[in-house]
Amino acid sequence: MLVAGLLPALVGMTGLAVDAGSYASDRRSLQNTADSIALAAAQDLPDANAATISAQSWAAKNNVAWSDVTFAVSGGTTAPKVSVTITRAHGFAFMRILGINSKDVGAHAAASKVSFGGGNGIVPWGVTQATVDLSPPGTLITMKYDSTGGNTGNFGAIRIDGPGANTYNASVMYGSNSYACAQTAQNCTTGACPGNYPSTCAENAPDCDGPDCTPQTGNMTGPTRTGVDFRTTHTSTACDTFAETFTGPDTSGKYHLNAACNPYISGPGECTSLTAICSRRVIIIPVIDDFGNGASNPVTIQRFALVFLEGYTGSCTGNSCDVRGRFVNADLTTSALAGSYDATALVHFVKLTE
Repeated sequence: MLVAGLLPALVGMTGLAVDAGSYASDRRSLQNTADSIALAAAQDLPDANAATISAQSWAAKNNVAWSDVTFAVSGGTTAPKVSVTITRAHGFAFMRILGINSKDVGAHAAASKVSFGGGNGIVPWGVTQATVDLSPPGTLITMKYDSTGGNTGNFGAIRIDGPGANTYNASVMYGSNSYACAQTAQNCTTGACPGNYPSTCAENAPDCDGPDCTPQTGNMTGPTRTGVDFRTTHTSTACDTFAETFTGPDTSGKYHLNAACNPYISGPGECTSLTAICSRRVIIIPVIDDFGNGASNPVTIQRFALVFLEGYTGSCTGNSCDVRGRFVNADLTTSALAGSYDATALVHFVKLTE
């Protein structure tokens, strides 16, 4: 009789556990949906109309009724941001016995669009802002000069991970280990750094003080050649041309990075090991004010540029080793140090803020 009396109670407890688990699962699913809607809509910022259309499209893809979504765009053109709140009823199967048929379940997310303010993985070649101004996206530019194109001992290289040919070579091959930041990044000032990501000043490069970094003098032909060769031979065949990697430009002048060739997100383009075949020709480099005299005059990182690495001219031996690439004005999916939103920046990305 005791067992018979406990059975209904156990069934009831099991039913409540099932309803509670179903409710929690629905909430997790809605949170993932809210995150995806916010990230997708933020790509179109600061255009509020385009962002709204993208949000509606992603809601439909995730089987969420637009009537269940509260969507807002704020920040204008200086700090553009989207906010997404989803609220809908979750029906219960067993709690109806207690008179509880349903309960609202909800999720909230917000995403901002920012300029790329810094990070690690930076390739240590600097191009001047004047070069950027004269080179429309998609055009071929020189990032590292040979002996005939240098300026008072500087040929385009910058110390981020430190001085020396071996350090420079490793940074060319794999990108910097250290974080570098541009003057657009929050608290990226001389004296405010170094710090550790995700602190407000994540610059911890040994030869940088805030946005000011020491040039790497010398032609560095051998380390440059082996570094560029590594990147080209370790790039997948699906991402080894500019046309395969990028589409565009669109009506706004921006290019779009093929998701399969994006090395900054999880996927086939991501470099999961030092020897992986992945998308190594998509690189980010500093845009600087100008090169001074040798290593005595630091350069100031103004912002960063996304570049497709085309390679070097000739055999890159002796004193001849120009490295060339193509500027790309694009929005990325990445995780990096955020700078203040700048409509003229060459690289933007979106990030969840709530």
